[in-house]
Amino acid sequence: MNERERVFELVKKGIITSEEALVLLENMATEKDEKSLDQEASKVKKNVHTFEYDQKEKTDQEKSDVEFFEDSDKVDQERLEKILDELATEANKASAELDAVNVALEELADKLKDKEEQIMVINTIEELETLEDEKIKEREILETELNELKQEVVELEVDKESLEEKLKAIRKEQFEESTEQWGQKFDIPEDWEKNFDEFGKKMGEAGDKFGKKMSEAGSQLGRFFRDTVKTVSETVNDNVEWKDINIKVPGMTSSSFQHEFYYPETTASILDVKLANGKVVFKTWESEDLKVESNIKLYGKMDADTPLEAFLERSQIDVTDEKISFQIPNKRIKADLVFYLPQRDYDHVSVKLLNGDVSFTEVQANDAFVKSTNGDMNFNKFRATMLEVKGVNGNVKVTESDILDFMADSVNGDFTLLSTIENIVVSNVNGDIRMTVKSEETKKIEVSLVNGAIKLALPTTIGIEGLAKTNTGSIRNRLTDFEVVRERKEKTNQMLQFRRLNPEKTTHVRLSTTTGTVYMKDTDQ
Repeated sequence: MNERERVFELVKKGIITSEEALVLLENMATEKDEKSLDQEASKVKKNVHTFEYDQKEKTDQEKSDVEFFEDSDKVDQERLEKILDELATEANKASAELDAVNVALEELADKLKDKEEQIMVINTIEELETLEDEKIKEREILETELNELKQEVVELEVDKESLEEKLKAIRKEQFEESTEQWGQKFDIPEDWEKNFDEFGKKMGEAGDKFGKKMSEAGSQLGRFFRDTVKTVSETVNDNVEWKDINIKVPGMTSSSFQHEFYYPETTASILDVKLANGKVVFKTWESEDLKVESNIKLYGKMDADTPLEAFLERSQIDVTDEKISFQIPNKRIKADLVFYLPQRDYDHVSVKLLNGDVSFTEVQANDAFVKSTNGDMNFNKFRATMLEVKGVNGNVKVTESDILDFMADSVNGDFTLLSTIENIVVSNVNGDIRMTVKSEETKKIEVSLVNGAIKLALPTTIGIEGLAKTNTGSIRNRLTDFEVVRERKEKTNQMLQFRRLNPEKTTHVRLSTTTGTVYMKDTDQ
């Protein structure tokens, strides 16, 4: 039974009156309210103390978290710098090794170039003339050395490729390490998420403060990102040796110059000239001195102080009392030469050209051999006991000359002979031959063609024993005072054997062409 029920029981028994009961109940209610207020006040005070404690605890935790984040930034930055420094060291080492390989390759390239040039010179000499045994052995040795050098180049190229791949991998790792480190800075650590979750559970205001802290953290991350980029840039620039990229445009380096070779009072009677590229002119002048005007062009890079030195290193020029020798069998040199020769009868003249024209004017020689693989050969007022001409592609022209024996062998080109020649032997594959004999001293004319026409004019004062043949062409004869010995006029085989009598002076003529026409007439016509 509570106090209120006890009061009601006392009223029923008549111990107290109703008015007295009301007073007691009012007093009891007032006392109860005071106790309740005290209890509530005590609770509020306790809650306030707890809130202040929690607030302090949260502030300390936030401060600790910020310090942890800053320490983590510092550790990560130091780790990044260490990794980048190690990678930069490896990159420099690989770059140095690559530079050494490139230097070795450049040295080998120079050696290869030298060997190839020496072989090229010997091959050019072989094209101009028959090689001696000594030169053949020298070429074999050079070819062996060249193959060994090429093998070294292959091995170094493999090393170079390996080093380039290694350097590429290191630089890729540098880039990936930097980007990975930066990416990690944008991830929210697990501890921070846990702490922020606890803040949200403890108090409703944690959301605003969380946003504020994240804003501060974002500012710190932004500053750290900028500092990291700057650090990476400085580290890479300080430790990585960047190489300049040189783009080489393909092209041929060349240099040209003119030079005059002068040799006073020469007595040499042998002339020997070999030239790979260029034209040569021979003429005489009223002087005992030898002069050679040269126009030189060098192709490719050559290690010499001057172009003249580079030319002389690759040439053999020697003038003695007996011989004039100009040997330039190098295809990287083009030399246009003009020889001014003393007027004399030269015992032997040998001129061999690979690519270029050659001409003689008023030169006298006992024995002359002239060869041009690709080029024209011209002789004007040339006097010789024997002139032998050999060519592949080019025309041959002999005018106003006096030659005892003329022998020519060619592949492609026309022949024009307007001179006094006692014996003529010409063999050609493709080209026309035109001959005008003005002297009664001509004794023999032999011409053999595959594709081309033969045109022959003979004096009316000489006797002739002639034979003309063609397979798919025709024979047109306008000679006078001759008789036909034998004749065949088949469609694919025509032949004419003819004769003109003159017991004192007779010329033997034999003309043959496979696909071409034979023309014969008197010189005066």
